[in-house]
Amino acid sequence: MFASSRQEVYITGYVQSFGGYILSEGVSFEIKQPGDQEIGRIVVDGLYNGEYPWIMRAYTDNLQFAGVSGAVRSPSPAGLISKDGTSSIPLYIHCPSYGQNVWRRIPDLSETGYLPYQPDPEPGEPTYTDCVLMGIDPRNGAWVAGHDGLLYTADDNFLGDTTVGTPFELTLQAKVPSSAAQGDYEAVLYIEITAAP
Repeated sequence: MFASSRQEVYITGYVQSFGGYILSEGVSFEIKQPGDQEIGRIVVDGLYNGEYPWIMRAYTDNLQFAGVSGAVRSPSPAGLISKDGTSSIPLYIHCPSYGQNVWRRIPDLSETGYLPYQPDPEPGEPTYTDCVLMGIDPRNGAWVAGHDGLLYTADDNFLGDTTVGTPFELTLQAKVPSSAAQGDYEAVLYIEITAAP
C-alpha cells in the first residue's frame, strides 16, 4: 500500500476586530504673533482592520462660520473659527506617512470646491481636496507606485498601504495671518476612517 502524495486539509477561522485607532481628545493653544504656529499634537494609538480598502481623513465642519456681513469676498470656513463666527485661521496637519516637513491643509466639508477622496489608477497628483492622513487602497496608482512614482517597478506596494506603526503623532499648525482678529478661536476636528471610499 502506498500513501497518497497529496491530501486536502480544510482550514477555516475568523479574524476578530482589532478595535480601532484611539486619539488623544483635545488641543489647547495660545498664539502671540502671526505666521506658521504649531498649536498642538494628537497621539494616535491602536490598530484598524475593518472593511477594506479604507482611508483615514481629517476635516472640519464649521457650520457656525458666517464671515463678516457685506464683505467683498468671504473667507473659507476651514480651520479655526472665532467665537463670534466672523474670522477664520487656516489649519494644517502633518502625519508621519507624508514624509518630513510635509503639511496638508485641513478642509471644511462646507467650503466651495471641496472634493472627497477618489482613487486614481494612474500615479500623479491627487484629484481630491480631502485631507487623507493614511490608508490602504490598491486602486490608488500613486500609493501602489511607491517612492519612485512608477508602476511595475521593484518598489511597488501592491496593497497601496500608506499606514504607519502606532503610536504616532499628528501635528497641527495654524497659518496665522497678520490680519487675524483678536479673540477666542475653536474648531472641532474630525478624524474619520472611511471604508471602501
